[in-house]
Amino acid sequence: MTKFRRRKYLINKPVQIGYFGLTAWFICLGILLVGSITYYFTLNTIISEIQITSPAFDAVETVQKINLLLQKKLAGVFVALVGVAAILVILYLHRVVGPIFRIERTLRDVVEGKPFHPIKLRKKDSFQSLAEAINTFVQHHEEKSQKTKEILNQNLSDTEKIQKIKEIFKD
Repeated sequence: MTKFRRRKYLINKPVQIGYFGLTAWFICLGILLVGSITYYFTLNTIISEIQITSPAFDAVETVQKINLLLQKKLAGVFVALVGVAAILVILYLHRVVGPIFRIERTLRDVVEGKPFHPIKLRKKDSFQSLAEAINTFVQHHEEKSQKTKEILNQNLSDTEKIQKIKEIFKD
């Protein structure tokens, strides 16, 4: 028995690379945040130790000014990074979630018996091939259904109708 082994890992490159990019972005943001917090607490610990061992040394005030300056700059950077990350996530996920919503709505409409309108997605949306496959499937199904209705309306014997319908659904 041969084991199935995946040979191609990037099946849907735009979606997979997009998710990877977002994940990498958030990992970098987390590293920056953790690094900054670690720096801040480490520096404060060092300052406390210097103050204990050399009470006359006035480096504490200088280091605290540096900390304040770093806090102000890092706060601005973090706010900007979070803003950019939020915008990127919203824009990217809109290209993923929007088509899924559209496909689900179309399939629900078909199941409810509403007329089929082909799924049309925007140029940069994900799942283009899925939408095309669903369009092809539903159109193929509707053609078979229409042919079956035409056969049932013909003046033929039941045996002939069954035989013709079997031919339609043979493939």
